[in-house]
Parts: sequence; C-alpha cells; structure tokens
Amino acid sequence: MSNESSDGAPDTAAQQSAEQERRLGEREKESEHRERQADERERLADRRDEAADRREHLADVREGAADLRERRADDREAAADRREAALDAQEQQADRRSHAVGERTVGHRQRSSEAIDRAQDLIAASQDQLQRADAALRRAEARDEFEQRAVDQEVAVSERRKRHDTETSRDVPDPSEQGQAGE
Repeated sequence: MSNESSDGAPDTAAQQSAEQERRLGEREKESEHRERQADERERLADRRDEAADRREHLADVREGAADLRERRADDREAAADRREAALDAQEQQADRRSHAVGERTVGHRQRSSEAIDRAQDLIAASQDQLQRADAALRRAEARDEFEQRAVDQEVAVSERRKRHDTETSRDVPDPSEQGQAGE
C-alpha cells in the first residue's frame, strides 16, 4: 500500500490511520503493563496479608498462653488466701481455747508480727497480680498499635496506587479524542 494518493499527494488519511493504530497498540501495551503491575501489587499485598495473619495468630497464641498463666497465678493466690483465712481462724480458735483453760497464749507482739508478715505477703501477691494486669494491658495496646499500623499502611498503599493509576491514565492519550482533534 502506498502513502500517496492517485494524484501523487501524500495520503494523510492512511498516515493518520497508521498513527492511530500505533498509538492504540502502545496504549494496549501500557494497559497490559499496568495490569501486570497491579497483579504483582495484589500478589504482594496478599503475601503481606498472609504474613500479618500468621503474626496475628502467633500473637493470639502467645496472649492465650499469657492469659492462662495469669488465670493459674490468680487461682494460686485465691487458694493461698483461703488457706491464710483458714489458718487465721484456727489460730483464733486455739487462742480462745487456751484462754478458756487458763493457758498462756502467744503474745500480742508476736501475733502482730505474724499479721504484718501475712499482710506483706498479700501486698507482694497483689503487686504480682498488678504487674500481670499491666503486662496484659501492654500486650493489648501493642496489638492495637500493630493493627492500626497495618490499616494505615494499607490505606497509604491504596492511596498511592490510586494516585499512580490516575496519573497514568492522564498520561496516556485517548485515541478517539486524537482522531477528533485531527478532523
């Protein structure tokens, strides 16, 4: 096919058609390239999601183990409190019997010292419980921060992708618009 008309003048319609076909081919290649990039971004996002899910599962397992340890410690403390209360009741009953028969009982100072020791043990147990509760709170806050960072990252990636796609679509001219401009 010649680019000249029958009178020897250049055939601009054929040139325009060939140019439009070339642009259309370039646009299709660019579109395919963007689609492959989008597919790759999606695969990477899926892998990131899977990794985040694995990390979250591991964190849940660790938190479950920590919760179990806390419940066991709380159960031990409750059992110790019950034993302590039972011992206190036994001591009081033994003191009343001793007084009733006129026996000498343990002195007030010694009882006070024992009571102070028990109170300090209770304080230490309460402090341990407080530390466990504080650790659970820190874990929960860390999990919340991790989740918020993941959401923020996904939003940022989505916004960048949207901006990139918008910019790319503006850069590639529409062949139908170019055909109308040349008329």
